[in-house]
Amino acid sequence: MTHAEDSPEIIECEIRLHSSRPAIRADGELSWSDWSESAVGRAVTFQAIAMTAKGAWGGPLSPGVQISPSVALDDPYWTVFLPASRGVPIVVGQVGRPLAVGEAFTLHAGEPGAWTTDVVFDGAIITE
Repeated sequence: MTHAEDSPEIIECEIRLHSSRPAIRADGELSWSDWSESAVGRAVTFQAIAMTAKGAWGGPLSPGVQISPSVALDDPYWTVFLPASRGVPIVVGQVGRPLAVGEAFTLHAGEPGAWTTDVVFDGAIITE
């Protein structure tokens, strides 16, 4: 493994809110086409830290990223995709509470040394 593979990079990502989680597919892989059916509002672009060659995502840069729904959501989920909105999400989560119109959900900045592994970064835009 080369030193470049161990070096974190800054990449562009997009976070979206969803009104629900799509039904689990037989292969377990939910793609953008599955998630797009429940997407609410516009994506928010942000910068995150990653090691694309190792398939590791470290989360948003400080102070994190906020997104607000354009409609009230009872049981919202969020996804992070690369800007091309294709393939499978980098990470997915449940907000854990209802969101009112305009109420912000914050995906907090990544913790130093904490990595989400086995992420596919095909087409990642590296900004640094």
